[in-house]
This record gives sequence, C-alpha cells and structure tokens, in this order.
Amino acid sequence: MSRLSYYLPILGYHRVGAHQDDHVPTVSPEAFERQLALLTRWRFRAVGLADVVACLDGGSRLPRHSVVITFDDGYEETHRVAWPLLKRFGFPATVFVMPGEVGLKGFATWQQIIEMSGNGLTIGSHTMHHSYLPRLAEELVDEELRASRRAIEERIGRPVEFLSYPVGGYTPQAKAIARDVGYRAACTTNRSTSFAMDRYALRRIKMTDRDAHPLRLLAKVSGYYDLFRRLQPPG
Repeated sequence: MSRLSYYLPILGYHRVGAHQDDHVPTVSPEAFERQLALLTRWRFRAVGLADVVACLDGGSRLPRHSVVITFDDGYEETHRVAWPLLKRFGFPATVFVMPGEVGLKGFATWQQIIEMSGNGLTIGSHTMHHSYLPRLAEELVDEELRASRRAIEERIGRPVEFLSYPVGGYTPQAKAIARDVGYRAACTTNRSTSFAMDRYALRRIKMTDRDAHPLRLLAKVSGYYDLFRRLQPPG
C-alpha cells in the first residue's frame, strides 16, 4: 500500500483543557468543541477500534467519513472536559491510561475511569508507567504490557483489548508481545515502516488547536493525510 492509499483517520489527543506550562499536547475546550461540531456538520461517524479490527479481520473497509478518536494518558480533564463534549455530540472514543499514574495530580482517578468505561468511552492501556518500550529489555516490555492490562481489567471489570505505545515507540518484539498478551490492536503515532494498516501499529494523527480551522481538519480526516507527513522509525 502506498501513501496515496486511503487510511482511516485515527485522531490522537492528550489533554483537552486549559493550556499549561508543561510538555503535554493540549487542545482547548473551544477548539475541541469546534472540531466535533465540524465532524458532525460533515456527517462523519466516529467508530471504535473494535470496528477497525473487525474490518481488518474481514478484509473490508469502514465507510468513508468514518473517524476514530483516541486520548493518551488519562488526564483528569478527559473526564471533566472532553467526555461531556463527546457525549453531547454522540462520539465514542478510546482512552489509554497508565495504572501507575492513575489518581496522581492531574490524572483521572479510578472512579472517574470507571464512570467513563462503557459510557461512550473504551479504556485501553498506555503501559504501566508510560515506559518507552524500545529502551526496555524484552521481559520488561512483557511486564509493562501484561501488568497494565491486568490492573485496568481488575478495576473496571471489562476486557482491555487495545494498547497505545508511549511516544509511539515500539519494536517487532513489542508488537509480538502485545499480541501474545491478548491485545487486539495497538496504536502508535506516525511511526511505521510501511503505509499499510498494521493492527499492532495503527498510525494516528496528532490534534492541535489549529485543527479547529475547517481546511486543516478536513485534511486530517480526509484519509489521505499521509501525503503531507513523513513516517518516522518505530524505535
């Protein structure tokens, strides 16, 4: 598959809220609401990662004007700001959390995660401690992926089927471990070795305030955004 091929847009957010003096990519509530409103006006349908996997299993494609919405890290604002807006527009999303960070300052509590789980949001794993997997020994990668999945499942009482690699970094071994541990798919950033859709290296599109502009957002959800960006090495 070449970069000219359609690739289902998977949008990647971190924090939706007030911009702070830190490194966290943040989209303002106003910009996020505007993005959801534009997607609604353009009749986009938000689908889940389970729908993506089902299509890959069946060798089919989701209809054009489909989009996937994801959030990394599980910030408190995901519960307080993003979730109400998603509910208002009827958009499902996946939130990737780190059990080792849950409840710390700025992060959602387990109670908030439980409230979101199954109520429009799917909870996935972002490893146990936001570890950059390419720098870990294979046994530690296994521990990060296995322990985080188990910890989240014990708390929310639901299967955890999806993974997001911190900073998008992964290796062939990490992909194999993710599969063996029981994840059905895993998300990266724009790191890849191929423009084809790989269920254990699903590329996402980083979202910013600027994407509230209709032309920028339209480019990102067109399915051909790969024309405008370069792939990065996975490691």
